[in-house]
Amino acid sequence: MNNSNKKNLSILLVDDEESMIEWLNVLLEQDGYNVTSFSHPEDALSWSEQNRVHVLISDIKMPAMNGLELFAKMQETHPDMAGIFMTAFSSVDTAVKAVRQGASDYLLKPFKTGQMLAAIEKAVREKKITAENRALKQKLSKEYNFQGIIGKSEPILKLLELVRKVADQPSTVLISGESGTGKELISKAIHNNSIRKDDPFVGINCGSLSPNLLESELFGHKKGSFTGAYRDKEGLMIAAGRGTLFLDEIGELNKDLQVKLLRAIQEKQVRPVGDTSTMPFRGRLICATNRDLEDMVNRGSFRKDLFYRLNVLPLVVPPLRERKEDVPMLVKHFMEKGSYPGKTLSEESLEIFTGYSWPGNVRELQNIIERVCVMSSTNTIQADELPGCLSGSDERKDRSPASFKESDNSDVPVLPVLAQIEKAWTYYVLEKKAGGEKRAASKILGINETTLHRRLEKYKREDN
Repeated sequence: MNNSNKKNLSILLVDDEESMIEWLNVLLEQDGYNVTSFSHPEDALSWSEQNRVHVLISDIKMPAMNGLELFAKMQETHPDMAGIFMTAFSSVDTAVKAVRQGASDYLLKPFKTGQMLAAIEKAVREKKITAENRALKQKLSKEYNFQGIIGKSEPILKLLELVRKVADQPSTVLISGESGTGKELISKAIHNNSIRKDDPFVGINCGSLSPNLLESELFGHKKGSFTGAYRDKEGLMIAAGRGTLFLDEIGELNKDLQVKLLRAIQEKQVRPVGDTSTMPFRGRLICATNRDLEDMVNRGSFRKDLFYRLNVLPLVVPPLRERKEDVPMLVKHFMEKGSYPGKTLSEESLEIFTGYSWPGNVRELQNIIERVCVMSSTNTIQADELPGCLSGSDERKDRSPASFKESDNSDVPVLPVLAQIEKAWTYYVLEKKAGGEKRAASKILGINETTLHRRLEKYKREDN
């Protein structure tokens, strides 16, 4: 490594022995490195929050905070940082623990100057290879991974640009948007384009569980801490590791859980239910909500301090009515995803889809695509086959005989008759929901297996 590269490398040196600090400072600076040193790990941690660190060289045994704890805390803001540990106490367990946390080397005091310089060279070389591999992976995956996010409208492109910007930041992201807009997809896009993408992505809907069960899911619990706790359980905050923890509908947390989550975020520590000890939370937190948290803060139903902790990098997912030019692309995507070969919307039907306000957003669009594709007996779905809600009419009227539009030359309605709907639905359940298993299909349809066999024989005769 030449001197110019060494000068651009930021090395942070931490040891509570002043003599060791002085010796290493002289050694590394003479070799051309840019060194900053501290004898107190708390001071080093504060400095690292405002400055770039490429390599941490730290003693393991120090008062207040040991070297492994310092390394773990600093990795939250410097995930690519290399770690080299020094100790006067030989311990295989400590060495293994250091390597598991991502340490590049482990030196036993006293060591030779050549050992330290070789360890730094090795650490920098390994990190360079890792960075190059990650860059190559990004290039091979067409630079960014936005699987499932369909659209080319200005609002969605602006949102994806923000996703790119926040992906590698360690700060908490708060995703706001109406129900059905795809907030979880955005959270996965952030994870998949970050340096954490090879680590776990775990998520939970905060409104789907009771407060007690949600607390256990988030923080974990100790065996015997409550009735039914037959074994220790690892919470999602720990299971996320160095990956991403996604909390959907964060506005549904009750006041007690808001306090506990705030403490875990502030201290980067998780205390399982019924336990007296804590474990470090090293993941990146992404939250989502369809509620106005700021209004909830003003009304006193959501803690102001927690809101400020969560609202560090805010993203807003636009509703579908604000990006209607994406509707044709979404229609095509969901038809292909649902395996409806040959199915298309007529021009008039597509105009109705594009003109509709979509209060249920993309989720509503997906559900209606599935519905009309199953119910329609033709490949080109006509406007009069669409649910009445799309055109503004009352859907209950669509069920009445008068709503079936008749052609000029026939008494046969354009919309499928009940027998056709039953046939389409039976085949759909058998093939798509039951995987061809007739017993499973009969249970879903609510009929016995003999009746299903009779139906299928009847449909075969009609087709022939």
